[in-house]
Amino acid sequence: MQPARRPQPQALDRRLRLAHMFATSLIALAACPALAQEAPMASPPGDEASVDDQVRFEADKVQYDGNAENVRAEGNVVLRHDTQTVRADNVTWDRESGQILATGNIRMVDDDGNIVYTDSVELTDEFKAGAIEDLLVVLRTGGRLAAERGTRDESGNMTLDYVAYSGCAVEDENGCPRKPSWEVTAARVYFDAKEKRVKYKGATLRMFGIPVLPLPGLGHTSDFRAETGLLIPDFRLGAANGAEISETWYWRIADNRDLALTGTFYTGSLPMLTGKYRHLTNLGAFQITGYATRSGRIPLGTSLTETTVGEQRWRGYIEANGKLQFSPHWSITGHGRLASDRTFLRRYDISRDDRLRSSLNLERIDDDSYLSVAGWVTQTVRVNDPQGMVPLALPVIDYRRRLSFDGVPGRFELQANSLAIVRTAGQDSQRAFAKAQWDLRTITGMGQEVTLTGLARADAYHSAENELTTTATYRGLPGWQTRGIATAAIDVKWPFVGEFFGGTQVLTPRVQVVATPGVRNFEIPNEDSRSVDLEDTNLFSLNRFPGYDRIEDGVRVAYGFDWTFQRPGLKVMTTIGQSYRRIVGKSVAELFDFEEPLILGRLADGEAQLFARGARVRIMGQP
Repeated sequence: MQPARRPQPQALDRRLRLAHMFATSLIALAACPALAQEAPMASPPGDEASVDDQVRFEADKVQYDGNAENVRAEGNVVLRHDTQTVRADNVTWDRESGQILATGNIRMVDDDGNIVYTDSVELTDEFKAGAIEDLLVVLRTGGRLAAERGTRDESGNMTLDYVAYSGCAVEDENGCPRKPSWEVTAARVYFDAKEKRVKYKGATLRMFGIPVLPLPGLGHTSDFRAETGLLIPDFRLGAANGAEISETWYWRIADNRDLALTGTFYTGSLPMLTGKYRHLTNLGAFQITGYATRSGRIPLGTSLTETTVGEQRWRGYIEANGKLQFSPHWSITGHGRLASDRTFLRRYDISRDDRLRSSLNLERIDDDSYLSVAGWVTQTVRVNDPQGMVPLALPVIDYRRRLSFDGVPGRFELQANSLAIVRTAGQDSQRAFAKAQWDLRTITGMGQEVTLTGLARADAYHSAENELTTTATYRGLPGWQTRGIATAAIDVKWPFVGEFFGGTQVLTPRVQVVATPGVRNFEIPNEDSRSVDLEDTNLFSLNRFPGYDRIEDGVRVAYGFDWTFQRPGLKVMTTIGQSYRRIVGKSVAELFDFEEPLILGRLADGEAQLFARGARVRIMGQP
């Protein structure tokens, strides 16, 4: 402990006010049977000191020793200075030295909202400096520091010895103490209150109490905000490039922009440079990532362990995505991916995708309408997959509008859709259709939910070079083709609700009948209805084909029930249903890869949105 300094005039004036307040408090205690009190450090008349310089206090008992020139407060002591507070069981103030000694269950809050818990602390009368033993620091910006001892200077900076730091909670949901899953231990830690930085000396990362990695020279912000500097290196071992080490330099350009540059060095190939730029604007956000290196291509069809490579050349990959919101209704969303060749992503273990899709979508959304103008481009990286057979979709236009009319029951929805697909070495297709749908939903007196649906649609298609499509059922007829579609349906649900095992269960039987006259299917090119499967998610759909190019015609009946059980922490859902279709025409029978009737089932359960599991079953029988 440092020797006491002779108090300066301003500090002495504050101490005199504190002594005057304590003396006044003693008189009040003598005149009043109550022990607990709260009083400000009142300045004498004519004192020009600011109220912010005063120290206020509360205590159950106050004792003043005029000979020893000290004041002692006991029991639920609270000291306040500006926005700082100290709570303790006992506080002793030495009027000569200006030191305040607090002991017992101390909780100290500084100007920045950081909280220090300890059993003993020494402070000045401005709460600025002091020595602390066995402390826990809870930073307002996140994180906790526990130390055997420490000191705090007049600026609020702390030096702590034998420290453990963690950003994890040290208490469970019931308030019981628990070990953090990770922590950083160090021989000494420096906390800069102004810069909000934590610097370590002799740091080690521990996972579940086990030393994992030494971290020499470690430092970070206490609130984990991003800052410019080098990141922790990354080590890997790969079959194609051997051992690799990556080091990233992060540049915090501004609060809304940053750049990360990564150099990766390999034992089996030349280095690679990676850059990632992110930008948050007033309209939205976007990011761009790029890779560049110089290496030889591994021939397609060979193993990564083979040493045969092509001529050294520049190779790379670029990826970008983002969204801009121009107004509450208008927005544009895009993402793009492009690789220099088909083996780059696999060789450097960047992605295992076999097709790289890029799109741009302009949307307008309001309460009753939706407009989308989009385009799609795909790059194939599959072996023996010609790029000329991969479609380019531009434009893809979809417009929908919901309408209701006074005096007319139900709701109408209008839709217009257009699609143009181009292949440089394959079939080209264009499509346009207009659809009108009417839905009337009513609740009967017995609680049944009945929905009546009527749908009409007119299609126009054009295709060329159909013979270049290898799958005959996808080709359609060349030239212009048209068709009309009409569908009528009735859907009835009858939910029953009741108590069950301390929770609530809902049993909902459901029956649906859908009728569609025979439709031209094989005459129409099939671009978006190629993946056909029947499951519980589309069992009650008007058209169980995905997309718009194929229509399920005929008459069919689907029936089943949904069962849901829910109680605190548990939710179980079950769906069982069966579909029976009356086949109309040869074409529809060949479109589906299953026979009727069909029984579908699904069981799923989840708890608190953190754990879920499910199972599906499909039973096929003869019609």
